[in-house]
Amino acid sequence: MDLVNKLPYKLPSNEADAVRSLAKVLNVPLHLIQGDTVKISQAMSGTIMYRQLDRLEKQQVMMAIHALGNGLLKSNLIARCTDVLVNPQWGEWSLTNEELTAILKFHNDFNRWSSIIGANPGAYGTAGAAWSIIKKGISSGNLAVLIASIALVGIHEFSYREMQKYTAEQERRG
Repeated sequence: MDLVNKLPYKLPSNEADAVRSLAKVLNVPLHLIQGDTVKISQAMSGTIMYRQLDRLEKQQVMMAIHALGNGLLKSNLIARCTDVLVNPQWGEWSLTNEELTAILKFHNDFNRWSSIIGANPGAYGTAGAAWSIIKKGISSGNLAVLIASIALVGIHEFSYREMQKYTAEQERRG
């Protein structure tokens, strides 16, 4: 099973450099990379492709991971395989190019609409609600506006950070 060639990344031809590149993609500490670099690159490639594989290929990836000598590396890769089964966005590296494009489109559209409404409507609402509370005292109406505005600020910031993360992943894929 050669999953290295199915990866969406362009890897260096030197096996040791390729393993370091894969470790960076998976956020695996470099001190865990010890042993046969061919086996490690196959296990890491399988980890990246895990969500997209059929049941038999997933079993082969787990066997490749279990064949590694380093227990910490094994547990690290197994955790990454299972994490993305729970939520694919916990590992942007596990997304297909189509999934990555769709997520970026969603966040771009959200941020575009947010800017059309007015830079960040949550920031304006927060300032307005805070001023209203200062001037008139607290009421259920201006407290609700303040809470909703703070939530909008948080949503906008979350979307912006997610867009940065996925844009970086898209750039890493070339």
